Amino acid sequence: MSVATRNNPIVLTDSEVREAEYVLSQYPYFSVLEKRRREEIQEAKEIDENVGGGRSSSAANHGHESAVIKVSDDEVIKSINHNRKTIESALSELEPFQKKIIEMTYFQRFNKPDAERIATVANVGRTTVFRFRREFITYIYPRLNL
Repeated sequence: MSVATRNNPIVLTDSEVREAEYVLSQYPYFSVLEKRRREEIQEAKEIDENVGGGRSSSAANHGHESAVIKVSDDEVIKSINHNRKTIESALSELEPFQKKIIEMTYFQRFNKPDAERIATVANVGRTTVFRFRREFITYIYPRLNL
């Protein structure tokens, strides 16, 4: 993984950092979010748009096909899948202690540990925790669909 260094200074604004951190915090729930979006699309499909009159007996019903196309063309689902792949790819490139820092910082829902606890578990210093989190966000921000 390439990270920002003195030779490659990439500076993110605080709002950009928060955007990336929000997406990372949603990562464990991407499957649930995708399922909800699919249900929303399904519910929208079930609304009867045939106002006034019946269908021609020769007209084919392609409701299922159009629903599949709507799901595959949905920008929200595409974004979730892109971000999932991006995060998984970035995580696969990390050392175990780096992965532990990211998991404890962004993926732990309850009893979020502070930097001191993360440093103890990852067996690094607090400064390393802060530095690596910032480097990871800088690395992943341009790759996410925000």
